[in-house]
Amino acid sequence: MGKAIPTVEGWHSQHMVFAMDFSAWNCFTEDEKAAARNELKAFLADLEAKHQAKEGSYAFYDCNGAKGDLILWILGPSLEYLAQVERKFRRLAIASVLVQTYSYTSVTEVSTYVKAKLDTEEVNQKLYPHVPRDKYICFYNMSKKREGDDNWFMLPPQERGALMKAHGDLGKTYLDVLSEFTTGGCGLDDWEWGITIFSNDDIQFKKIVYDMRFEVASAKYGIFSDFYVGTIIDDALLEEIFG
Repeated sequence: MGKAIPTVEGWHSQHMVFAMDFSAWNCFTEDEKAAARNELKAFLADLEAKHQAKEGSYAFYDCNGAKGDLILWILGPSLEYLAQVERKFRRLAIASVLVQTYSYTSVTEVSTYVKAKLDTEEVNQKLYPHVPRDKYICFYNMSKKREGDDNWFMLPPQERGALMKAHGDLGKTYLDVLSEFTTGGCGLDDWEWGITIFSNDDIQFKKIVYDMRFEVASAKYGIFSDFYVGTIIDDALLEEIFG
């Protein structure tokens, strides 16, 4: 019989993906575009101030492919905080040309499958991330199978713990080239977990996910969503996108 393993939670998390209506944006006058860019920069500066004060964090990335054009990830102390930031974003002039194509509400978590001290800097960084400013992001959701004999949640805790230790040990071999953050969505959204990875080498996303395909926790029990990847939006790229 399966048994729930306790988790430790930190900040609330909201991933949002938007598609941009460039035809609508092109209807803005040059003055309207400049005002909208400055308004967006002020919004991001406010998020950056909270990031620097470690009162919350965020990531803002250009998104590749047809799934969207922008990825905005917000982290903060409560659901109310997430809603407040999202409302501020939706009131921006630029938001009038954006259509949200995906969102995921969750909370940062650390599992206690692997016995470890919970008051370490490593654990605090997982629960209250100071999100890195690496060049690339990869975000996806995953859940565990509940199909017949392949029911993750009916496995004994010791077996799940052994599988998750192997999963974690493989992930640790990539710590010098990427950062990974797990958020839990059980009871908050459709998928059980969200995985957000940052790196200055996007090929590392391919390598770690492919490697994970061969360990049992993923190969036998993992169910994966679409993958969202993109490039960090610095001042130069912001001017290019919203030019």
